[in-house]
Amino acid sequence: MATVQTEQVTLTVNGQSVTVPKGTLILDAAKKIGIDIPIFCSHPKMAPVAVCRMCLVEVEKMPKLQPACAVYVADGMVVKTTTEQVNKYQKGVLEFLLINHPLDCPICDKGGECPLQDQTYQYGPGASRYQFDKAHFDKAVPLSDKILLDRERCVLCWRCTRFSEEISGERELALIQRGVHTIIGTFNDEPAKSAYQGNWTEICPVGALTSRQYRFISRPWDLDRTPSICPGCSMGCNIQIDARNNKIGRFQSRENLAVDDSWLCDYGRYSFPNFQRQSMERPRVRRDGRLEEVAYEDAIAFTVDALKRAGGQAAGWASPADTNEELVLFRRLFREVLRSPHLDHRSAAVPDAEPDDMSLAIADIERLDCAVVLGGQEVIDAAPVLHLRLFKAQRKGLTVLKVGAGQVAEAVAGVRPDCTVVGILATEANKAAAVELQSKLQRKVKGSVRRLLVTTGPNGRGAKDLGILPHLGPGYASLNGQAGKGRTEWPGAGLRALYVHESSPLHGFTPSDAESMWLPTLPLIVFHRFKPSPLDEMAHVILPGHAFTEKDGTVTNMEGRVQRISRGLDADWVLEDWRVFQEIANGLGAGWAYESVADITAELVGSLPPYAALNRGERVLWSEPG
Repeated sequence: MATVQTEQVTLTVNGQSVTVPKGTLILDAAKKIGIDIPIFCSHPKMAPVAVCRMCLVEVEKMPKLQPACAVYVADGMVVKTTTEQVNKYQKGVLEFLLINHPLDCPICDKGGECPLQDQTYQYGPGASRYQFDKAHFDKAVPLSDKILLDRERCVLCWRCTRFSEEISGERELALIQRGVHTIIGTFNDEPAKSAYQGNWTEICPVGALTSRQYRFISRPWDLDRTPSICPGCSMGCNIQIDARNNKIGRFQSRENLAVDDSWLCDYGRYSFPNFQRQSMERPRVRRDGRLEEVAYEDAIAFTVDALKRAGGQAAGWASPADTNEELVLFRRLFREVLRSPHLDHRSAAVPDAEPDDMSLAIADIERLDCAVVLGGQEVIDAAPVLHLRLFKAQRKGLTVLKVGAGQVAEAVAGVRPDCTVVGILATEANKAAAVELQSKLQRKVKGSVRRLLVTTGPNGRGAKDLGILPHLGPGYASLNGQAGKGRTEWPGAGLRALYVHESSPLHGFTPSDAESMWLPTLPLIVFHRFKPSPLDEMAHVILPGHAFTEKDGTVTNMEGRVQRISRGLDADWVLEDWRVFQEIANGLGAGWAYESVADITAELVGSLPPYAALNRGERVLWSEPG
């Protein structure tokens, strides 16, 4: 394929020459050579509006100062950002912003990470010339059950309203009234219903929009920041875990252009209370009908003895939120040590998994001619940030066709024959229809047709890749007649033991009606989990485990991208989950000698070469199943 050459433009900024593609803003050209131009309204994901006037610069041959965030470069352009006139206007803009802005930095949630604070210090006047009382607006105005608005602090940068229009397309926020009375609000003051409200607080350059969960909780310098992956769904959005005194204060976005494009949905962002440990729990073993606290050694010894009796009649359920490293050892414990084929990570029977389910990359959605969302809103609900990617692509000309889960004929009819790059998005429960649609579209259009299935859980794709299935091994390999029973078949299958590893309250083991009748009949239930649950009442062994936020490892998102999670909280009194698996396996006669998570990761890469992609930050791609 021929490479398209972009026309280059050379200009001078503060005497330094810089060459950038034609169509680059002055702001971005200056940034390329390390020259800072202050901004409030400008945002790299949104169209220029130039309403704050903070970024005014001198451009040779132009009589007036120009907004660097809205003027595109030209060949031979000469830009100056630190002249006397520029400095005067910057001070003037900040002085006007501070006329009525409350000086409540000590109690403002944005304090310490506020561009208005930083720019006032760097570019602003040392004191105000105004002596009259400041104007006052309403404070702590509830926009929804998640967001509060302090109107006194708003600098009318329009970022939140533009996000609502340009990024999510919901248009829930608007500028109301005029002049000095202008405020931000919702239609008729009705509560906002957007699934992306947390992004408003992140892009707000002052402390006007605040999160109810984080309000008055901490200062940024008091937070321990840990890079990780959102535990909400299989999208794999990148996050920062911000914790103080071993307590999570918030999840913040961490840009990964290939996955989340810097945004988070509210379901994932505000899920962090589910991962906050409440107590220092110890293992328990049921004796004479009662659960007794014991040491880990005793609980593991009890488990080993009971699993020996169960042997190949033990079933194992691993959460789709487990790390890849935990899944590797869990599979080995059952397949190799217990010789049991009864292994699963699913909560329901879904069609077989295969590598073609992730042939469409998330970022490639923007390069499609047509996208079919098979199942409509249920697909977006399963991975909400997909909506933002689809809407962004729509603004660039993508045709998005949303149809019902089984409306294959309607979808085929809706795709234009002249489309050359087509994508299909569906949930894994609707895979059969997605495969059928793909087959029919491949006969209709002349180009490529790829699909992406939204898996369940932040590591549902990894569980499939690594063989946490009753009928497929790692790499989707056939088990050659040694398949076991899946979870939906376990009741009535003559099993004698069940080991449940549940690392996320968001993706836990919730018994079906049939399982609720079957579980009390089992001689052994080992429940290895992070938080108490109703299943505790039936368990014979309860092993406290680590939460998603308390462990290191890797997870694989729905497109096959392997990403690292890191320990953001300490829970040293809890034995690491992988060490529990190792001790149980060794008690059953194995000779495992892993010393760290890194050892397991290295073995994973060695045994499944496609997983070397994790060291390159790429997607795991499989040539053929088997």
